[in-house]
Order: sequence, then structure tokens, then C-alpha cells
Amino acid sequence: MIIGIYGYQDAGKTKLVERLVSTLVRKGYRVSSIKHTPHDKTIDCEGKDTWRHWKAGSDPVVFSSGTETSVIKHSKTSADEIARMVIREYNPEVLIVEGFKEGSFQKVAIGKVKPRKGTVLTNPKLPKLVDYIEKEVAVERVMTELPGLDCGKCGFDCRGLAEEIVKGKKKPRACRELSDLDVRIFVDGRRIAAGKFVSSIVHDTVRGMLGSLKGYEPGKEVEIRLKPKKGLAKRRSGGS
Repeated sequence: MIIGIYGYQDAGKTKLVERLVSTLVRKGYRVSSIKHTPHDKTIDCEGKDTWRHWKAGSDPVVFSSGTETSVIKHSKTSADEIARMVIREYNPEVLIVEGFKEGSFQKVAIGKVKPRKGTVLTNPKLPKLVDYIEKEVAVERVMTELPGLDCGKCGFDCRGLAEEIVKGKKKPRACRELSDLDVRIFVDGRRIAAGKFVSSIVHDTVRGMLGSLKGYEPGKEVEIRLKPKKGLAKRRSGGS
């Protein structure tokens, strides 16, 4: 899950994040974090090799040493875009975003700050925040196994059913569209809902086509990436 921690300067955000990360890691969760500052600062320095790479036209520039790897992108990037990149590349169970007041993720307000859209808790004690995160992670784990159709055939939407499963009141088989085939379709990092029929069609069609290709092994996991050619989307939309 993604959880944002925001508030005014010196409200205690970093101290809370530090304690939160430490607690979650001790509990066995994979945790990543993002730190935002409202000031125009850079970790790069004029004259350094990375700075010279950037001035020559490279962006981003990656600095690598025996103890650290840093990606330096000399342009402003939204909270949602950074979060998607971290989730896509490192797949943490919990991503903590400190400082951003905007973003489509859930947020926690610290100090005397006006609550922003998506705020779920205000000045919580650490145990309450950890408990909230653990419950959300449990629900998200179940939701990744559900088709995401929100068809209502089970009497709930997918999140509602996931919450009931976490509470022990329902079993995954309560989902009428849950396929025996583990087929997952993503477009630009976002999962596309697919029930039994679509999963079956995609599975059988792709496996059937791959059967004639050298190197394909039945039963092995298959990953296919489709990228649009440059200018294709523009031509299709009627652009010149």
C-alpha cells in the first residue's frame, strides 16, 4: 500500500516515518520511502561528474558506488509518478511518502494542518497507524488475487469481499469470477480487470500461439510486453 505523511515543517513527520519504517521492517514487511521537500534543493553539485553528465544532456543520471545507487532526475516529478516508479521497480508492500500534500494515495495529517483529500488519519499514535497499515496490506494482498471486476455477484465489490475475507467471514471461492488460471493483464502498470471468460481466452490464445515458437516451455510463466510505435497513437487519434 501507499501511505502519505504530511504536515507543516517541524511537525514531527520525519520522526514518525523513522519509527514507522523501523516498526514495519521488524514485523517483516518490505518497506520503501519517498522524501519530499518544498525547497529548491539538489543532491547534485556543480562540477561533480554526475553534474557534468547532466549538463552534457543526460537525464536522468545514475550514480553508482560500492555502497549506494542514486538516480538523479533534474526535473520536477509528481508524487503519483514517483510512487508508480518505486512500486513498479521494487514492489514494496508498504511505500511511505513523506512531505507531499497532493497525490491519489491515502494520507496521514500530522500537526495543525488543514486535511487534504485522501486523509484517513489525523495525528495518530504509532500503534494505531501501524494497525491501520497492516489491515490495508492484508486487504490489498487479497485483492491482488481477485479479478477486480466489481461485478457484485458475490454481494460485494472486490474490496468489500477482500475485507470480509481478511475478517474470516468469507472465503476467496465466494468470488463467482475467480479463475483457476493466474492471468494478469497490466496497461501502463495498472491491472486490467479480467474474470473467468477473459482469463481463459487470453491464456488459451497466448499459449496456443507460443506453442510453435522455439524456446517456449509449456507450464512456464510467460510475460509479454507490447509498446506502441512512436507516432502510432497520434495517427490513430487523428493527429497530424
